[in-house]
Amino acid sequence: MSTGAETSTYSARQIGRVRDLLTRLHAVRRAAQFYPAVHPSVTEGIAELREVIDKFHSEGVEVSLALCEGEVLFGEQSMPQESILFDQLIREITALGVGTIEISRGYRPDELERAIAILASDVLDVEQHGGIERMGAEAGLSYVRLGAVRAFERLEEGEFDAERARESYEGAVELVREIDDIVRRNRVVGSGRIKGVVRSLVDNVVSSRETMLELTGLKSHDEYTFYHSANVAILSLALGSAITDDYRFLSSLGTGALLHDLGKMTVDLEILNKPGALTPAEWNEVRNHSVSGARTASRIRGLDKSAIVIILEHHMRFDGSGYPARTPRRPQHLASRIVAVADAYDAMTSRRSYSAARVHDEAMELLVRSAGTALDPALVRLFVTMMGVYPPRSVVRLSDGSTAIVLRPNASDPLRPVIRMIADADGSMLSEPVEVDLGASSGQDIVRCLDPADLNIDVDGYVL
Repeated sequence: MSTGAETSTYSARQIGRVRDLLTRLHAVRRAAQFYPAVHPSVTEGIAELREVIDKFHSEGVEVSLALCEGEVLFGEQSMPQESILFDQLIREITALGVGTIEISRGYRPDELERAIAILASDVLDVEQHGGIERMGAEAGLSYVRLGAVRAFERLEEGEFDAERARESYEGAVELVREIDDIVRRNRVVGSGRIKGVVRSLVDNVVSSRETMLELTGLKSHDEYTFYHSANVAILSLALGSAITDDYRFLSSLGTGALLHDLGKMTVDLEILNKPGALTPAEWNEVRNHSVSGARTASRIRGLDKSAIVIILEHHMRFDGSGYPARTPRRPQHLASRIVAVADAYDAMTSRRSYSAARVHDEAMELLVRSAGTALDPALVRLFVTMMGVYPPRSVVRLSDGSTAIVLRPNASDPLRPVIRMIADADGSMLSEPVEVDLGASSGQDIVRCLDPADLNIDVDGYVL
């Protein structure tokens, strides 16, 4: 989607004019559905629409609308009130497969007329023509562009930059650290930086999922919330990108996942880090973090509404028995269910003040046990397949007694990942670690996961 002018350069008058733009688009589209192109209702409607478009262009602003999941954006500026007012228009246009409408300076009136005719088509016509973009090409649209729902493009093999991935991860951790400081000082968070960090995470996850998943093994007991938030965002995006490469969905998913524990930033640190059992009042405060987080997120101007839903729902549980309670009962949003799986896994494999980290195979077993109750069983199966029973950075004992570190899963056999041998059966460290693909070797099996702290093993030294 072309951003035209940056969000910060839109004046209040220009933002207010978007409603006029949508009003006239809705009117002329409706007229074109009932009358021929030469009818005054259509010709006058197009003239009125052009009047608004030309005002934007005279001010140096490109007209760029994005419509998806019940929302409309102008450039990258979310338009929450317009999303409600023009709900019918958004649903009808997205049903045609239209994700973006862009009108650049230099467009011709007849080109706008052809675009309106396409938008007035029914779904069957669009399908028979092979989609909205093909219809636009056949109509000779150039300065007026009707785009399908956008997806991220995966980079070609060899284009992925591991250093860039590490910077993206560290940028996410730093952002959550900054947000924590802002929220605890009762200030309002801005959405611009959040969107930039999430775009970087999505880009890196879809470019090299395995490398980004390796980074989720980075943990910090002292800064659990910050690393946990970044890890949950990456794990959620990896799982979500295994389902779809839809731009808007992954962007919303990444935002909601990164901010899923926003509400905990208003909870007293003594409660969050309390090593013993919480009192009923303390537990009540912790349980309320999803509601308070959603409330805080709703005050972030320009934040995707779907991300707010994720923050609210990530503890609701698949079977509906979680919190906050839903009246009437309704299922969790798909994105919320994805984040719930990622959240549970990373929490179990992290050391916190009140619990030790579980070894990876035990965490996977507990995820499987939760399938159908706390967690969506289909997503759990996909997550286990994606991560393997022994996820990246797991320290494992092999059947011959030797020790290895898991590098990446094996797509054909989740029990037999690619490993790096680091110690022989008597515990002697190898001078030169050896990489072995257990999927291509029938010599050894993994017996169990080990706690690297017990063995004084620095996993980073072997995988980074």
